[in-house]
Amino acid sequence: MLGNNEKIQGVNIPDLFAQMVGELPWRTLSRYVNDNAQLLKICTLGGHRIDPNQRARIEKLVLNEAKKNDFAETVTQPLFGVWYPVHEQLHQQLEDYFHSDEYKTYRSEHKLTEEDYVLSDEKFDAFYDLKENKAWRLLLAFAPLKFTAEQAEKILNSQEGAAELQEKLTALEEQLAAATKKAADAVTEVERARAQAQASASEVQELKKQQRNLKGELDAANQKFASASAETKRLAAKLAEVNEAAKKREQEISENSDRAVVRLQADLERIKTELNNWQNKYQEQLLANRQIVSDAKQVDSKAEIANADKQKAIDELRGYQKFVDLLLDRIDWRSLGSQLKLTNPTMKLGFGRIIKKINYDRDATGTLEETLPKFWGDFTARETELINKIANSSTLEVRQGDMEGFWNEVKDSFESVQGSLEARLFMLAFIRELLFSIYTPEQLQTPTIPKAK
Repeated sequence: MLGNNEKIQGVNIPDLFAQMVGELPWRTLSRYVNDNAQLLKICTLGGHRIDPNQRARIEKLVLNEAKKNDFAETVTQPLFGVWYPVHEQLHQQLEDYFHSDEYKTYRSEHKLTEEDYVLSDEKFDAFYDLKENKAWRLLLAFAPLKFTAEQAEKILNSQEGAAELQEKLTALEEQLAAATKKAADAVTEVERARAQAQASASEVQELKKQQRNLKGELDAANQKFASASAETKRLAAKLAEVNEAAKKREQEISENSDRAVVRLQADLERIKTELNNWQNKYQEQLLANRQIVSDAKQVDSKAEIANADKQKAIDELRGYQKFVDLLLDRIDWRSLGSQLKLTNPTMKLGFGRIIKKINYDRDATGTLEETLPKFWGDFTARETELINKIANSSTLEVRQGDMEGFWNEVKDSFESVQGSLEARLFMLAFIRELLFSIYTPEQLQTPTIPKAK
């Protein structure tokens, strides 16, 4: 096997390297230079830039750098790596084969390593194309692909034939280009003639279309004229009918106007009569209104007398409302309180608030209208508070945060409420006995203070 690290007879490595650099697209070449720090430094020395206009200079610097290193693999293989994919068809064929199961089998049979790339004679003949001889010479010189001596000789010795073939191919390409140009000119001429024909045909079609449109417009105009003539005749007949109807209507209006004048005159006489009647009624109503005003004054006088009687009755009623206070004032409350022997502190305190002349624990002040309802309301408020505590115990326990303390308060409230209930029962019986047993109904109905029994 002949590898690219061996000297190949009859091959000019600098020329092949220059050829490989020259085949690189500018984008690929500039990326290669930018990725190589040493090469980039050399190419930009003196303020030069990596620019397409500087390609010739950059290619020369790349070639000189490779010469300095005697075209070592460390220089040539990176450049080959970016050149290789440029030949897409050749690159695809070789890569597909070297990564195929077929090559893996071949490599195993011939005990080759994974770094060995070899083409059998059959595969070489299948892939080798004389038209791609220049690319194969670069593969022979720089690729990590091992060729047999016969394969290398075929590549190298095909150069002259390739040159002749290239000349023939160039001549054929020139002939093909000339023929293609003639064909293109002919096609252009045909297209121009076809375009003219199409334009003429389009013009004819447009003229036919215009003719059809004009004919249609003429037919439509004739039809409209015929319709207009018929409409004119119909309108003339209709006008005659309208004139006849207008004459009849005018006669009817004249007759109706005469009848309306007679009717309106009769209505006018009737309205005059009604107006006289209403004027008489107005005079009568005016006299009646004067009598009503006189009667109203008499009613107002009577109303003043009635209001005075009402105020007198109200004053007497207010005197009656003080009767109970006067009645209670006649009782010797100090002696009565001593006889009751009240032991319940609540009852004793409440009794002191009602009886304004008695004084056990403290002086009691206030009227009966103020003290008795308040005393009674204090008792009922305790009962209502107890019932609300029991009904809302679930919420109040949580709010207070002390369940035992909450229910102790409820327990104490039971005793207080029980005492208030007993006090209210006593008060009801006591007041009833006082008002309806001690005094007779006749005594209570009179506005005088009865004698105490």
